[in-house]
This record gives sequence, C-alpha cells and structure tokens, in this order.
Amino acid sequence: MGYLLAVETSCDDTSIAVLDRDGIVRSSVVSSQLAAHAPFGGVVPEIASREHLRNIIPVLDAALKEAGIDMREVKATASTMGPGLLGSLLVGFSFAKTTAHALKVPFYGVNHIEAHLLSPWIENRSLPFPALVLVVSGGHSHIFYAEKEGSYLLVSATRDDAAGEAFDKVGKKLGLPYPQGPLVDKIARTGDSKAYKYTMPRMKKGFDFSFSGLKTSFVDKLGKSGLTPPVFDENNVPGWMADMLASFEKAVVDHLIDRTERAVNIFKARSLALAGGVAANTLLRQRFAELAGNYRLPFSVPPLKYCTDNAAMVGFSALSRWRSWAPTELERDAFPTAAWKRAEMKESK
Repeated sequence: MGYLLAVETSCDDTSIAVLDRDGIVRSSVVSSQLAAHAPFGGVVPEIASREHLRNIIPVLDAALKEAGIDMREVKATASTMGPGLLGSLLVGFSFAKTTAHALKVPFYGVNHIEAHLLSPWIENRSLPFPALVLVVSGGHSHIFYAEKEGSYLLVSATRDDAAGEAFDKVGKKLGLPYPQGPLVDKIARTGDSKAYKYTMPRMKKGFDFSFSGLKTSFVDKLGKSGLTPPVFDENNVPGWMADMLASFEKAVVDHLIDRTERAVNIFKARSLALAGGVAANTLLRQRFAELAGNYRLPFSVPPLKYCTDNAAMVGFSALSRWRSWAPTELERDAFPTAAWKRAEMKESK
C-alpha cells in the first residue's frame, strides 16, 4: 500500500505524521517547545531551530510506532517549505528531502498556509467547493476564496498584527505567561464582554483586517484605569482583568466575523471553513458556526489537534500531488514569506 511521511517544523512545534493514500491519518505526533521558549515570553528563532534538531528523530520514531509501520513502507515524504522561520523550516525541509532521496521516493514541498487552509477537509471530505476559508493564527489572518483544491484567491489579509498576535500582546501586557492566546480564551469565558468598549478598525471599504488599533485601545484603557495587573495566578484572576479580556476578545472576533460576512455577500461560495491556531478560540468557533447558520451554508472547523501547527495537515495537503505523481524538485529551497494572487471584487453599495 505505502504511506506518506509528513514533516512540519515551520515555527516552534516539531511534528511528523503518517497518512495512507486515502488521506487517513495513521499517526500525528507533535513535540512542543513551550518549555524552551517560555522564559523569553515568545519564540526565539535560534532556540527553535536547535530544538527541532534535537526532537526530530524521537518524533519520527514515535510517529512510525503509532502508525505501526517502518521506514520501508514509506513511499513518499512531504514537508512545509514556507512561510515560517527559515532556520526552523530548513530542519524539517532538509530532513524530508534527505529521507526521500535515501528511500528513492518522491518528495512534496507544501505551503504552510495552504496546509492550514485545507485542514477543515481532513475529517470533512464532503464540504463543497468553492469555499470561503478564514485562516487565523499568531502570524496570519487571511480570507481565501478556494475555488477548488490547489486554486486559491486572497480575499483579505491583515495590514498589521495578526489576530493571534493581538491576543498574545494584550495577554503579555497583563502579565500572562507564554503562550498567552489560550489563557486569554480561558479567562475571557469568566468575564463580561460588554464591560469595555475598544476602538474598532475604521476601514469602511475592502476586506482587510487591522488589529493594531484594537491593541492600542486596550493598552490605553489599561493605562487610564489605574489598575495594576497582579502576579499572575490562574486560580485567582481579578474580575476586571477577565472583563477586559472578554471585551477585547469580542472586539477581535467581531472584526473577523464582520470581514468574513462581507466576503460571503460578494462571493458565491458553497461553504465556509475556519482554520489556523486561533480557530481553537471558543468564541470564534461559536460565532463562525452562527454565521454559517445565518446564511445556510455548510461549514467545517477542524478539531483542536489540527488547528495548531501539525504534520497531518501538511501530509493531507500533499495527497493530490502524490496520487498524480507530481513531486517537488529536490533543488527547491524553503521560503520565509509567501505571496498570493488577489481576488478581484467590488462591494455593492
């Protein structure tokens, strides 16, 4: 039968997955670098690269064991080519290419954003194209019009911070430990989302996102409140802090949903999908489901294990090329950034 071995090392998680030709995920192992980066309050690129080098062989062994196969049954490899931290990318990229060369099997380089974009289909193959896909993470905030697999037009992008980056920055301002995003989500569940009003982005035209002003509005309100964040204790969070975070989370989600709904009213999509690390956010998942319901569109949100960076989505993204035997040349290089073709659109008045 043969299996595809997929590798993901675009940032700070080392992940390897095994998929069969039907796209069934036989194993997906992720090694987090949280402990290595936590003392610095964020990802340190050089540390990330070194941790990938340390972790990749143990992760490979675990993925093969979980899948119940050995390397002789690997008939193709895939890895993230970019975008991401170049030093981190090169670890997994070089590993997957070298493995392909040694085994004399094809190699497939994958765009990290495309892998996230397709992740809602891993466990929901019936979701129809064309689809509008909201991809949100710590480094990316995009809406894509996916006409079909492999054919994507960029509808919107962020002009400054990404949504996940905004959550991390306000969390850090309140003394929350890294990674702040999941804690913002957890604490916001206990707060009053109507307690504070933040200055919303004022772009009246287009579909692009902007989160920098929201972040500045948060910092301004915190400064004027005279409140000082205490030493963080997850079991004893002040009510005012929960209210501020709940209100900020609502503002970010309102902005994401507003831009997505604008796109729904322009494009003749047959479905909606949500992907990326911020797709794990409780309020966003809820509001996205409501949006899809209001327009009677089928939708898909990947399970939490496929929201954050993982090799299963990388392998899934490579499947169609593996089936059609369209490998990536081993001479190709990794890339830190990516450009997309913009969709042409005009909002009705």
